[in-house]
Amino acid sequence: MSAVKVTRTEQVGLIRVDAPPVNAISQAVRQGLWDAFQAVSADPEVAVVVLICAGRTFMAGADASELGKPPVPPHLNDLVLFIESCPKPVVAAIHGQALGGGLEIALACSHRIATADARLGLPEVNLGFVPGAGGTQRLPRLIGVEPALEMAVEGKPVSAQKALESGLINAIADDLEPDALSFATTLAGVDPTLFKLNRPIGPDSFDPDVFDQWRAMCAKRKRGLDAPLAVINAVQAATGSDFQAGLDAERALSLELRKSPQSTALRHIFFAERATHKVEGLDLSQAAEINSVAVIGAGTMGAGIAQVFASQNIPVTLVEISDEAAQAGIERVRSNLEQAVKRGKLDCAHAEVILAKVTPTTDYQDLAQSDLVIEAAVEDMAIKKKIFEKLDQVCHPTAILATNTSYLDIDEIASATARPDRVAGLHFFSPAQIMKLVEVIRTDRTAPEVTATLAAVMKKLGKIGVIAGVCHGFIGNRMYQAYQREAGLLMLECGSPETVDAALRRFGMAMGPFQVLDLSGIDIGYLMRKSLPDGTVHPNAFQVHDQLVEMGRKGRKTQAGFYRYDGGNATLDEDVRSLIQSVAEKAGIARRMLSDHEIAERCIHALHQEGANILREGIAEKPGDIDVVFVNGYGFPRYKGGPMHHSSG
Repeated sequence: MSAVKVTRTEQVGLIRVDAPPVNAISQAVRQGLWDAFQAVSADPEVAVVVLICAGRTFMAGADASELGKPPVPPHLNDLVLFIESCPKPVVAAIHGQALGGGLEIALACSHRIATADARLGLPEVNLGFVPGAGGTQRLPRLIGVEPALEMAVEGKPVSAQKALESGLINAIADDLEPDALSFATTLAGVDPTLFKLNRPIGPDSFDPDVFDQWRAMCAKRKRGLDAPLAVINAVQAATGSDFQAGLDAERALSLELRKSPQSTALRHIFFAERATHKVEGLDLSQAAEINSVAVIGAGTMGAGIAQVFASQNIPVTLVEISDEAAQAGIERVRSNLEQAVKRGKLDCAHAEVILAKVTPTTDYQDLAQSDLVIEAAVEDMAIKKKIFEKLDQVCHPTAILATNTSYLDIDEIASATARPDRVAGLHFFSPAQIMKLVEVIRTDRTAPEVTATLAAVMKKLGKIGVIAGVCHGFIGNRMYQAYQREAGLLMLECGSPETVDAALRRFGMAMGPFQVLDLSGIDIGYLMRKSLPDGTVHPNAFQVHDQLVEMGRKGRKTQAGFYRYDGGNATLDEDVRSLIQSVAEKAGIARRMLSDHEIAERCIHALHQEGANILREGIAEKPGDIDVVFVNGYGFPRYKGGPMHHSSG
């Protein structure tokens, strides 16, 4: 069956793309469009053309299976020029998403109309390269230089309403195909060359300093990334007088970056995130509906988890040991929502709707009809087992009982119930309402449909659910312990947490390991290590950590940890230097200079080695799952693809 068909309704030629699931711009689609535009251009009965797509979306970008392979003609940039040369007006009728090459095709049309829920964008920067078919050249000519920079550098799609306001589209449709046909008939006889986006941009229409301003912003907010700077250069090329020269400059930048290590890494993590559910024994068609949720524990984590489900219109029962504690949990949800309103993520009315979905209680009997119960109590095995005993008694037989533990043995927790096949882990990362990563932990006894249900509900919540097996710390915290172990040893060798933190920040980590510990609380790891059998923890790596906690220095919350905090400034004081020196001397570790390269290589090697162990034990299904966890949960630079990808390159 052809991916592109041409029909005619009176004087309107209708070109319909039908290449499920997302009308990706494959070679078959490109060839089909070329042939279709050739046909309508030559048809004397056609006065105007409508380009529309079947299925759930307009063209949502390139065919992922072709990325990294030699291109096969017709090439997208040639196709876009061919569409633009059509001697008749062309209306792009957009629904769903017009992204990347899809938007570039739409920009080649003389007019654009979209449904109210459509989204349009140039997300190529997120995959480490520059649009290559004129997107950075036509977009600023249509909507202006500064709005085009925002769209192309940030890589975030805009709504149909914003597209209408900027001039990116001509109208919003109520009923797309009839409205597009009606709109098209008004264009019969109009000269399409009047709407070609190839004219010079007036020098008075933009601030010439805007490019340097965006470069300065990228140096701060997009540290280490090549593609945003290249996109700025491409848009700047559009302000020259020669349209073809701008196209050539954009194309050269695009082709160069597509072959770069950064683009390879970004594409790796992009596809790895979309493949997390592809694990042995997982069939999402087995997933059951989750229509109601209960969360045990209304602290920071529990309140955040409750908010996540309520935000997707799923009613949540929030359980605490007292009315005061339950109400405090509701106030935490309210505070989170108020912060989201301040950041422009929500409006006040929507925030109130979300809050109304969360009901506090102290009575476990209120959980009798909950489809999913998530325990988010303190990391204490005895407390968790007691909770699961209660849940086993009050919850209906098919309810899923999940724990948010970050490292405890879920098999032991499940043993407190008569339904271990209905027990699993849901390790949300903090803050749960913001972080996208969730480890979905299946035990050897977890029923396949339970894992499928949890994986499916994570997708519904907009989370990235990575399937993991049971071990101490699962994927993320087990690996992070290895990373912190190596960082601790490096600190003893060089005598300073500051040296290690700075080297790993320069590598690309969002924060240094000791900055992270101070932020999260050094005592969390201290208590976790106390729960481990003797001989499990390296004898030297965490000596400084443990002694700091015993000195009352637990991190930012006590105004002192590895660093001392005064008015928000972090400084390394003599007490910590002396402690490091004392521990190093007792361990027989001599002080020496360490290069950034050695520090980064040793820490990342420790991650890779632990990741290899996790794969060998079957805790993770594939290397990409480990990379997804570390990029999304631990600040590993996305443009390096994750520790497994980086170390294999």
